[in-house]
Amino acid sequence: MASLFPLIAQGMLMGCQLVGGQLECVPGMNHLTPQQQIKVLKQQTDTAISEASALQGAINRLGQLVLSGEALIGSLIAAEWLNANGGALQPSAIHWYRQGDNGWVLISETATTSYTIQPQDLGLELMAVAIVVTPEGHQRIASTPVGPVTGP
Repeated sequence: MASLFPLIAQGMLMGCQLVGGQLECVPGMNHLTPQQQIKVLKQQTDTAISEASALQGAINRLGQLVLSGEALIGSLIAAEWLNANGGALQPSAIHWYRQGDNGWVLISETATTSYTIQPQDLGLELMAVAIVVTPEGHQRIASTPVGPVTGP
């Protein structure tokens, strides 16, 4: 193993990298030429993009959650569900989130179609997430964030 480290340092061990002191290699890639590796990785990327696009298409066919109101402390932000293609689905709940240091944080367990912006929201973005029950299960659909919130 020690004899591999000069190769890693020179970037010559294709499909492998040193992670936390351990040699990590993409499974099945160490016997391929660099061109073959690129082709395999491109196919994997294309597949992931295609799957993400199909998922977004499925969400778009359900509808979208649109927010209205000003991102201003004390203002009311309202969430409205817009069905796609004349559908009849309605969210079973809408939850509100604020942008935190480590991602989006649930504001409260209460599920309402509106939220009054609080002083602790100052400088942050807000969004709502609708939970829609479909034959395939529960789908979560996020609104476009609003903000950052400003003072009165």
